[in-house]
Amino acid sequence: MHCDGAIRNIEKEILRECAYKGIQVHENFLNYYLKLLSLDPTWGITGKDVLDRSDVQNFIKYVVHQLENQNTPSMITLKMQFYFTCNFQMKQKMVKRNRTELLMRLRGLEQEIIDVKYLTEEDEINLMYKKIVYYITLASGLGNPTFDAVFKEVRVALGSILDRNELNDFVAQPRFTKIDNLAEFTKLVTGIRLFNKDCGKGGEGMEDLPKLINEALIATNAELQNTLISIMDKVNLMTTALDFVCGTEMDERHNYVIAYRLPKGVTMADVNYVKDSLIAYRQHELYVRKMMDEIDRIESTSAQIFTILQRALIDLHRVVKHRIAIPVNQVFPHFIKLSDIWCNLQDQTILLAKHNQIMMNLQKYIKVLSFPDSIAEMMIPPGESPMTDTERLQKTADQKIPQEDNHSMVLDPLLYTDLNKLKYEYLGFCAWKIFMTEGALLPGNPGLGIAKTMNMQFVFSSVEAGIAFGKCPEKCVMETIKLARRKPELINLLAIKDRLILVQNIRDLVHEPPLLPLTDEVEVQTEMHPVESNIDRNYFWNVWDLRRKAIEYANLTHCQTVSCQTKKSYYRFNSKIQTCDPRDKGAQTKRDNYTNVPKPSTYIFGLRGRKDDKQFIVDLTRPVEE
Repeated sequence: MHCDGAIRNIEKEILRECAYKGIQVHENFLNYYLKLLSLDPTWGITGKDVLDRSDVQNFIKYVVHQLENQNTPSMITLKMQFYFTCNFQMKQKMVKRNRTELLMRLRGLEQEIIDVKYLTEEDEINLMYKKIVYYITLASGLGNPTFDAVFKEVRVALGSILDRNELNDFVAQPRFTKIDNLAEFTKLVTGIRLFNKDCGKGGEGMEDLPKLINEALIATNAELQNTLISIMDKVNLMTTALDFVCGTEMDERHNYVIAYRLPKGVTMADVNYVKDSLIAYRQHELYVRKMMDEIDRIESTSAQIFTILQRALIDLHRVVKHRIAIPVNQVFPHFIKLSDIWCNLQDQTILLAKHNQIMMNLQKYIKVLSFPDSIAEMMIPPGESPMTDTERLQKTADQKIPQEDNHSMVLDPLLYTDLNKLKYEYLGFCAWKIFMTEGALLPGNPGLGIAKTMNMQFVFSSVEAGIAFGKCPEKCVMETIKLARRKPELINLLAIKDRLILVQNIRDLVHEPPLLPLTDEVEVQTEMHPVESNIDRNYFWNVWDLRRKAIEYANLTHCQTVSCQTKKSYYRFNSKIQTCDPRDKGAQTKRDNYTNVPKPSTYIFGLRGRKDDKQFIVDLTRPVEE
């Protein structure tokens, strides 16, 4: 709740800043854009009770700068996502809204009908009958009541269920009863007119919905097919260009990295523009394929409704066949059923028209991008041509990702009967190159092997990419989330919004360990005899010689030379003797001793016999001196 309030306040500031600079931006789109950006905790606008004003200002400055140029591939992709989310996913509500809007337009005419409580004059009866005819025709959507043929047909159909003489009984009913009766009259008249048209006796102003729907489905499918072909031409060109530019090589630490091979005249800015444009076209391709699936569903549903309509008409013909008078309880339910089936057909036409509108608006967005083919053509080497996804898969058909030293489980594609039905992460794009190239969407090849880790399945465009991913799968997944934080257009394209929400308050997703210094073998050549020869006779190169000298000098400090001479001696001569003084040594043994202290003793006085609650403790311990 605090996060939503902060975003609303920031949104107001951005709108004021955009109005000051003359930038046109839709408020709902801005809210959608800010919620995607708020998934990046590095902005500092989430996960805090009190926001730093400096963080908020930096965030506002960044958003305003992005909105200044709304024709960039990133902004176009975000606009397409916002438009498609608001319209395609809410199509069922739009059908109900269309019905509601139609009734709201007829609310004034409905009020004029139900407000009348009695009819006295003939003109009032004719006017009331005419209003009911107009209301039924407009509410059913079957023709224009201002045309005489349509008006007469509806009046005749209404006369079979509501005679002019019964109008007084109708207007005398309660208000809510009249509203329900009007809705029932509309369904009955609609069913009667449909039955008459099937019999060839009416149907003035009524469109042939089955025929119109079939023609619209054929035209819409053809338009979607042409749009998809043009999109894939662009996608194949940009994918081939990025595949040649973004090469793979091994660095000095034996890790695979991306090596950009830029042709002459191509800069990294051109490569980044191609990557962003490829994201926009892939998003457009995804939406077109979704719309094609939805058109197929509408076609299938319409065919089922056509079948149900034919069966309902056959049943109704069986009921009224060769009969002059039929009880209303037998025939009216069939008319109401016909009306409900026809309403379902009308809903399908509304859905079909809405899909055509969505398709045209998506094409307007992609036309603003107007990607020049010359940039991608410069990246393709001479003699090479753009490859389709199928041709790109065939180049690596005979290669396999090894399981050795791979921390993810590499599944054999031969275990699966249909690889296209498996759900791959990132829409089947290479899970390693997508973050190593900062957003290049290169299709993965399931034939190389499917890496399964963390209950997810990944595919890769090359064996090297699969090996590099297998060294640390968790890190690669987190790197992709970091990329989506920087490129919010990838969040909904790759369907990873839930994962970003889980780590919304974690700033550092990947902790890189410090790189150990590499060792090299080097050679050094010194100058020959840089100093004149100097021989020191007292120099010992061996440390043990020095230790031996030290021991000798230490022993001499404890030696003493003495001599003695007798008082009378004959043949006196000098005599020398050397002695070593004896050493006195002593040892101290352990002595056992003991001590005795008095035993503590106390007496509590006043425990019994006293009326108050006071006691005294008397210390009876003998003193130590005794």
